[in-house]
Order: sequence, then C-alpha cells, then structure tokens
Amino acid sequence: MKQIDALAGTATSGSPRNVAPASTDPSAIGVVLTEFTALRNEIDNLASAHRTMINLNLTVVVAVIGLVLANRVDQHLLLALPLASAAIGLVYQWYVLHAKNIGDYIDQTLRPLLAEYTNDDRVLAWEHQLRTTVYRRRGSAIAGQLSYILLFPSVPVVSLVATVHILDTPWYWVAWCTGVVLSVAQLTIWWVQARHWVCWT
Repeated sequence: MKQIDALAGTATSGSPRNVAPASTDPSAIGVVLTEFTALRNEIDNLASAHRTMINLNLTVVVAVIGLVLANRVDQHLLLALPLASAAIGLVYQWYVLHAKNIGDYIDQTLRPLLAEYTNDDRVLAWEHQLRTTVYRRRGSAIAGQLSYILLFPSVPVVSLVATVHILDTPWYWVAWCTGVVLSVAQLTIWWVQARHWVCWT
C-alpha cells in the first residue's frame, strides 16, 4: 500500500519515470490490468448514464415547452422545468465527477504502478494525455463550459424569469422558490467543480 501511495504521489508531479521493475511476475501485472479493465468498464457505464441524463433533460424541456407553446396546458407548468432540469443536472454532475475520480485513480495509481512493473512509462498513457494535453486546449475548456450551461442551468433560469409574473398562489411561489434554490445549488456546485476539473480550466 505504501508503494502504491508513493507511486501515486509521483504521478501528480509529472510523467512516470523509467525505473527498474519492482516485479516481473505476470500475475502482478495481470492484477493491475484486471482492475484497469473493470474501472474502464465503469467509466463506459457512466458515459452511458451521462447520455441518458442529457436525453432525459432534453425530452422534459421539449415536451413542457411544446405543450405550453401549443396552449394545451397552463403556463404554470413551466415551473416544473427548474425542478426537473436542476435535479437531472445535479445527477449528471455527480456522474461526471465520479468518472473523473476514476480517471484520476488510473492516471495517478494504476499507470505508475504498471509502468514500474513493465519498465515502460508509455503504458496506460491516455488518461495522462487527456489531463496534460487534450483537456488543456482552450477550445475544449470553452466547449465543456458552454455545453453544460446550455443543457442544464440555462433552462431553469429562463423558466424562472418567464414565470415570475404568473405566481398568483402560495403554492406557485413555493415551487418557484424551490426552483431558485435548486438552480443556485446547481450553478454553485458547477462553479466549484469547474475550478478543479482539468477539462474546464
């Protein structure tokens, strides 16, 4: 465990170094690769969940706005958008953060460990490449920020502004205020996380 922690600390300061292999036992390498495969599968599952959350949010938004514009339902139904979209957005943020944590573990722990076992610092290099090159590109950072804002926070904010003049009962005010709280929470969490996520810096 101490060896793994030490290797993880080395990874945060730069690329793994070519060092004498600590083990040439194929079973040790196999253990690392097995864990890597399991974690990559979990990332794939999270990516699928990301797409599900995006599709769910778009479906809810299009359905509600379409019904209101067609005058088939009362405009007060727009109050549901801040509640639904903010809730979906918070779940989406959790999925993204969890995937990032898995990627950090692969880059900072499994990659240096396998590099030591194989005496080759090129192994499992994709996560490191993402954090040092791909996500550092300005276009990637802007795209990541704008896509999230357009998909999630923008809808609740517009809905809150559009419904403030039709709050004619206490229950509508409660729904509106709840939407404000959820939207502020969503934007606050996004802002805090965006300061630490490599792809948004």
